[in-house]
Amino acid sequence: MNMTTKKFTTQEIKYLKIAGLARKHKCSEDYVRRVLKGERERNSELSQKILKDAIDMFDILERETTITV
Repeated sequence: MNMTTKKFTTQEIKYLKIAGLARKHKCSEDYVRRVLKGERERNSELSQKILKDAIDMFDILERETTITV
């Protein structure tokens, strides 16, 4: 998946902790939301970091967790 073209749906955004991403990257929740929806440019280093973290978080939430003993 190309980070610059992935646009998160409203439902997907509800799964993610927007406040946590904003706090980590020292920006507003509104900015994070706009980056994820594709309403803001994604060519800055900050927007790319936000998108990378969001994709990683979403992958973790969607995967099946297995434990081997």
